[in-house]
Amino acid sequence: MTSATFSADYHQIETLAAAQRDFEAEHIQLSPGRFRFRMRLADLGPVRIQANAVEGTYLCQARVRPGTWALFFPTGGPVGVSRMNAVHQGAADAVLYGPGAELHARVVDGQCWAMAVLDDDRFGPTLGRMPGAGAGRAVPLPGLLAQAPGLRDLAALASRDVPGAAWATVAAAAVDDLHAALAATVPEGRVPRADARAVRVTAAAVAYLATVHGRAVSSAEVAAAVGAGARWVNLCFQAVYGISLHRYLRAWRLAESRRRLIAGGDGLLVKQVALDLGLWHFSRFARDYQAMYGETPSRTLAAGR
Repeated sequence: MTSATFSADYHQIETLAAAQRDFEAEHIQLSPGRFRFRMRLADLGPVRIQANAVEGTYLCQARVRPGTWALFFPTGGPVGVSRMNAVHQGAADAVLYGPGAELHARVVDGQCWAMAVLDDDRFGPTLGRMPGAGAGRAVPLPGLLAQAPGLRDLAALASRDVPGAAWATVAAAAVDDLHAALAATVPEGRVPRADARAVRVTAAAVAYLATVHGRAVSSAEVAAAVGAGARWVNLCFQAVYGISLHRYLRAWRLAESRRRLIAGGDGLLVKQVALDLGLWHFSRFARDYQAMYGETPSRTLAAGR
């Protein structure tokens, strides 16, 4: 997958409906005079992130396409003024729309928000476990951004300049991070005991990671490698280590980045190491790295050289 981003500014409300690839939508302008709609889109395969900002107030009626879910959350602007299906969103709140659900919104002047359109095959089993969620339904998720703060970072990806060769790695890591963040907000279900079976699955996953160096690995890839479902592998990691598979992979990515930085090499760049491992949020990577190892990535690289 090459870098798939799109940016556009619309100054006429009539052009918005044609630009929405995931909805059948109608818009009605409420505020007289100026109107501007800024859209930034990042296509990550099973996820499309659209970051929006509006100047002017309008009404929207839409329907989510079959086979997809839509998650809306604010990123700036007035708080608790815009409405989505009669819900006033707080600064940390989101609204989830299932496949085929109707959306009725009043969006006010200065509102900034993001929309994540999620493929049902990848996210349906997780989203369907959220209380009240389902096909044709809209459910408010108060406080979701406090539970999954990475959603705001994901929205910023729509305006990031990621080299084409690194886009597939970044996209896979971003999708995995989003899935883990959403999965962490719903009940896990039965956790297996740390018996032979849980240890066997976890050991197989760890052994697989030992064969992979220098690139990002998603939870879905690990699960496929050990012949089990991603949710079950996650439960096994919880039983054996007391942490999720996703948290394990985050620590593993940091360890892999350190291994490469210590090894050094002519022309090696910290940014390239991070991108190769799907660590596209560079300031967070540097912060997490320093917190873990007591030095910055650039200092590790310099010492290796």
